[in-house]
Amino acid sequence: MENRLYERICLPIKLSYEVRTRPRIIKESVSKDISGNGICLSLKEKLLPKTVLAIHISIANNNDVKLIGKVVWSRRVEIITDESPVVYYDTGIELLDADPININRIITHFYGKSF
Repeated sequence: MENRLYERICLPIKLSYEVRTRPRIIKESVSKDISGNGICLSLKEKLLPKTVLAIHISIANNNDVKLIGKVVWSRRVEIITDESPVVYYDTGIELLDADPININRIITHFYGKSF
């Protein structure tokens, strides 16, 4: 059993992100799970630990949430298909500005209940 401060919720959310050292290059991704102080993303690129990201999650009624986080780990995942292998990177992000109100808004909107 993992020793975690917050429960991790499997929650695929479409989002956009940019690496803070490469501003204005916005990429799309999907989360795998989210907790009160972190989020796991499936990325098409490998990012090094300590890379800082700006993450943008769209919520209805223009109540979008912007988060800042840093890469803690990245793991290559390869799926073999009939065509060719699909490679992506599961990437663990520690949220640096983990406002519980914003995290609760995200979970409530996409998961349907409060955190």
